[in-house]
Amino acid sequence: MFQLNPTTKRRLNKFKKNKRAYYSFLILLFSYLISLLAPIIANEKPMLVYYEEKFYFPIFWFYPESTFGGKEETPPNYKKLLRSSQFQDNSSNYMIFPIIPYGYNESNLESLEEDEFPPSKPNFRHWLGTDDRGRDVLTRILYGYRISMSFSLILVLIEVLIGTVIGGIQGYFSGIVDLSIQRLIEILSSIPFLFMILIMGSFFGRSFGVLLITYAVFSWIGISYYIRGEFYKLRKSQFVEAARAFGVNNIRIIFRHILPNAITPIVTFLPFMLIGSISVLSALDFLGYGIPAPNPSWGEMIGQGREHLSAWWLIAFPSFALFLVIQLTSFVGEGLRDAFDSKEKISF
Repeated sequence: MFQLNPTTKRRLNKFKKNKRAYYSFLILLFSYLISLLAPIIANEKPMLVYYEEKFYFPIFWFYPESTFGGKEETPPNYKKLLRSSQFQDNSSNYMIFPIIPYGYNESNLESLEEDEFPPSKPNFRHWLGTDDRGRDVLTRILYGYRISMSFSLILVLIEVLIGTVIGGIQGYFSGIVDLSIQRLIEILSSIPFLFMILIMGSFFGRSFGVLLITYAVFSWIGISYYIRGEFYKLRKSQFVEAARAFGVNNIRIIFRHILPNAITPIVTFLPFMLIGSISVLSALDFLGYGIPAPNPSWGEMIGQGREHLSAWWLIAFPSFALFLVIQLTSFVGEGLRDAFDSKEKISF
C-alpha cells in the first residue's frame, strides 16, 4: 500500500488548514471536471433519441439524416428534426437534450425573439446572452474554460519537464556543459515570442498543438534557471558526496538524491505558472493570434465586446470568469507556498 512520508503528510495537512486555498483548489478541480463533461452539459445534439423503437446517442456517435427518415447522408439538424412530422405526429418518438441545448458554434437565431438581433442580452433561453453570431455565451464560456485550463495544464507539465531536465544537467555537470547550454538559452530567450507565434502560424497554421509547442519552446527557461541553481547548491551537499563515495552513479544521484530536494519548491510555483499560461492564452486570443475560430475562447469573446460596447455581457461574463479562475489559482498558490515554507509561523 502506498504511503506518504511524514513531511508530505505534514505539508498536506497544513495546506488543508488554509481553508481559502483548500476550497479554491476544490472549486477549480470540480469546475474543470465539469468542463470536461461539456458535450453532455451543453450541446445542440440530443443525448438520447428514441426513433422507430430504437435508441440512438448522437452525442457519442454519428448518425446521418437518412437514419431518421431523411434523404441525405449529412448530419441532421436535430432541433429541426424534432419539429418534423416524424416526431410531432408520432408521440412514441422523442429526444432528450442536455441541460443547455446549444452548441458552442451554433447560431441560435431561431431561439431569439422577433425584435431581437445578435448579440442579444441575457434572457430565460440564453442565461448569459448571445454573441454577434447568435451563439450562446454560457456555452462558449464553459467550452472556453475547458480549452484554457487544458492548454495551461499541459503547458505547465511540459515547462516543468523540459526546465527540470535542462537545468539539472547544467547544475550537476557544470563547467563546459553548463556554459554551452547557457549560451544557447540566451540566444533562444532573445527571440521575440510574438514574432515566433506569427512565423509558426504562417508555416503550420493556427491550431491548439502549434500554439502549445511554440509557447513551450520558450516557457521553460525560467524554471531551468531555478533548477540549475538548486543543483549547483545540492551537488556539493554531504549526502551527495556520501553517495559518490559509495560508488553511486550520476543518474541515480540525480534522480534519487538531488532531484527530490530540488523539485519540491517548484510545486509552489505551479499555480502561478498556470496563471501565466491562462493569461497569455487569453491575451493571444484577444489579439487574434491564439486558438483559431470557431473554437471558443475567453479572449476572443472579450474582443467581441470591444467591437460591441453596448453588449456589456460580452465583456462582463468572460472577464469575470477569467478573473475568478486567476484569483482562485492565486489562493491555491499562496496556500502551497505557506505549506512548503520551512519556517513555521509563530503566533503570539
